[in-house]
Amino acid sequence: MTDPQAWTAFFGWLTIVNMGIYIISVTALWLMRDFAYRMNARIFGISEEEVARTTFRYIGAFKLLITVFCFAPWLTLKLLA
Repeated sequence: MTDPQAWTAFFGWLTIVNMGIYIISVTALWLMRDFAYRMNARIFGISEEEVARTTFRYIGAFKLLITVFCFAPWLTLKLLA
């Protein structure tokens, strides 16, 4: 897989798949926020505020990782082609 077009396609699809997972996660958390916070607070024995902070960090980190490891390489390869 040394062909730049193959790498471009790979990173393009990787970005699409990961953004799909991100959108599903954010939508599920948005629609079921109270339920998800209560259940996670019970399961892990922490407060709902801590669950909210942890969820916010998770969403932010996931978005950053998608940008750095999926979208940026795809964009770089597109600009170099």
